[in-house]
Amino acid sequence: MKKTLLVVLSLAVSTLVFSQTPWTGRTYCKITLDTKLMENPSCSLGGGGGIPATWEKVYAHLGLCTCNINEDLRDCSSETENEIFCYSQITPFQSLVWQHVVGNWGDIAEDDGVGLMTNLGNGVYSIEFIVEDYFSSADVSTELGETSAVPSMPWNVNQGGQPYTMGMVFRNVDGTSSGRDALCKDLFLVDILGTPTVIQGSDPEGQTFPAMQTDIHDASIDEIMTLSDNTMVFPNPANEEFNLSFKLVKNNTDLQIRIFDMQGKLVLEESYLSTPIGWYNHKISTDGLNEGIYMVQVSLDKWVAHTERVQIIK
Repeated sequence: MKKTLLVVLSLAVSTLVFSQTPWTGRTYCKITLDTKLMENPSCSLGGGGGIPATWEKVYAHLGLCTCNINEDLRDCSSETENEIFCYSQITPFQSLVWQHVVGNWGDIAEDDGVGLMTNLGNGVYSIEFIVEDYFSSADVSTELGETSAVPSMPWNVNQGGQPYTMGMVFRNVDGTSSGRDALCKDLFLVDILGTPTVIQGSDPEGQTFPAMQTDIHDASIDEIMTLSDNTMVFPNPANEEFNLSFKLVKNNTDLQIRIFDMQGKLVLEESYLSTPIGWYNHKISTDGLNEGIYMVQVSLDKWVAHTERVQIIK
């Protein structure tokens, strides 16, 4: 099946996104840590009290709570109950809040790049990501060397759930220096989709954490393309049509789009030769497709670059 591929200029994309927010179903999060504002020398990455930490690399060890866990399955059916569950994991502190942990920790910390923050200079570090994409990554890891750790599981966004609370610790490359609150306890970002607040320790009504600032909002197409894998399907679930948006970074790319049903049967295939660099928003009609789950596969120069589920409802 051959169709015209629609090239969308970045300016047009930005105008469209900001006129229809929220629309992507994904959440942008930026965390900025100023070590000069930390208080406890034992837990401030070597900085604090107006003195900046001097590590070249600082990692954010982040755990996200979205749904209740029952025998390794998440119960995402009740928004209210899951919100209560996630808050219960920090009052008092419960290890289940780390159900999706990105970045190695424990006795064998690894310099694997996961959770690496941008060094802004003068003891300030930041990290930005798309919450749903970051915590569904295969890079999710278990706390190595910690026998009491709850095994980490990538978040299957298709099962539902929302980001409710996020636990965090900051560390240097080998884990010999950590950044926590003034009490040397973990930090928690609560009410992520409401009024995000960073609290110290396990008391939601307790002291906030001025050394850390957050920027959380509905992610734009441009942010998703930049921070994830430059490919997304939306809306998802889809009705009459859905959009496949992606960015090509190499000229004369041979592009192939395939859609498979859950039995592995190829139900749609489109090919475009010598496609130039650019941002693309390609509309795909669901005519002829039944309700159900399908896999959208994008190949570049015969190499599979992206695979994503899409649910079709009619």
